[in-house]
Amino acid sequence: MPELPEVETVKEGLKQNIINKTISNVNISDKNLRFPYPDNFTQNLISATVKDIRRRARYLFIELSNKKILIIHLGMSGKLNYFNHEHQKKAKHDHILINFSDNTSLIYNDTRRFGFADISTAEEINNHKMIKNLGPEPLSDDFNKKYLKNILKNKNMNIKTAMMDNKIVVGVGNIYINESLFLSAICPKRNANSLTNIEIEKLIQNIKSILTRAIKSGGSTLRDYVNLTGDIGNFQFDFKVYGRYNEECANCKNSISRIKQNGRSTFYCNKCQK
Repeated sequence: MPELPEVETVKEGLKQNIINKTISNVNISDKNLRFPYPDNFTQNLISATVKDIRRRARYLFIELSNKKILIIHLGMSGKLNYFNHEHQKKAKHDHILINFSDNTSLIYNDTRRFGFADISTAEEINNHKMIKNLGPEPLSDDFNKKYLKNILKNKNMNIKTAMMDNKIVVGVGNIYINESLFLSAICPKRNANSLTNIEIEKLIQNIKSILTRAIKSGGSTLRDYVNLTGDIGNFQFDFKVYGRYNEECANCKNSISRIKQNGRSTFYCNKCQK
């Protein structure tokens, strides 16, 4: 699924292409996404002008001139496509078609329909059911050693699972926690509450570094992720462990191992990571 670097890349693409554009019409499919569309969904968008775009975790907030906020979550397979021409007909798996007054368009396409779109306001957004319990952003100053040490001391679960909990920190998905734990020389099977102060500090530094590098590379494309204009990400070419089962470790030449944790594949070097 698109993780934080991919959503951040999409956000930046939106800011470059749709800020100050006015929505002329909106068409939605007759199939629900993860949740049904809210009442008056299209009416809240038509004639509004895009004023800003923000990201919170993996959620996109498109702020409009009528004080409404369009929330989009890409789910497992969702993508936004921007076109320099107007679209009148939805293709297969197109669920939201937004045309702008300058004859450009934005389409939300989602094969598996695990994403969603909703309408909120600035006053209500932080109490939205999908937003209100989110932890700090990993690239913010709030995600620091003091905070994480206090959180992990009572967590009797493996460190990988803990760091993928959006109530602890948002957006550190499966790809990026695999890579961060490798760089930190921490075994993903370790209990979260067993990490030392030095290991916690190192893990935070590497999470921030990995995510920053991934954003600069336009994210990672494994299956169907593309950015707003259809280009793939490039960070997958820098993976040290993710998806490299039985390949040589870049540090020690040991074979990369793979296990399942909470239904997700974990890749690590059982020699380098302790």
